[in-house]
Amino acid sequence: MSLRARPLDQYRVLYFATHGLLPGELHCQTEPGLVLSPPAADAASADADGLLEASEVAALKLNADLVVLSACNTAASGDGRFGGDALEGLADAFFNAGARAVLASHWEVPSAETTQLMTGVFERYGKDRMHSLAQALRQSQLALTGQAATAHPFNWAAFTLIGVSAAPAMIGQNGDPVRIERRADNGDRQ
Repeated sequence: MSLRARPLDQYRVLYFATHGLLPGELHCQTEPGLVLSPPAADAASADADGLLEASEVAALKLNADLVVLSACNTAASGDGRFGGDALEGLADAFFNAGARAVLASHWEVPSAETTQLMTGVFERYGKDRMHSLAQALRQSQLALTGQAATAHPFNWAAFTLIGVSAAPAMIGQNGDPVRIERRADNGDRQ
């Protein structure tokens, strides 16, 4: 079953470990995308071409707490600019599709070090669910800085968490963040 045919709104975490493409990397490609498994035969349509472009992502129906884009340049816009403009890329398309948080990269990432980083993130997050995903990412990044072979920021600093990163204890049963109210000494809500 192809990715597009799956009930993606049934998954709370979607993890893409693939290659990210910036606009122009392929002939006539005008938007960022993810390279999926290539089709067994010539693709009869864009839905089966092995490329998931940002406009296709935005049209997906998701209900994901987290989408991990463990691929190159997934938070970049492709125009060489950084800062706020970098979030106009593929990561933004996942928000439009219904993701609440996206873990994406700003530049080409090394495979072995990314595997080590992501394994650390999910191990830490799985052991102590009261800490946020952002804290798990930070701790995993710090662990890589403590090793001579992975200390350079190129190996760990490409990834950023964008969106809601509350600890699961702060997420209600319907998937929305839990609102915490403070009460004044007189019992009134603040």
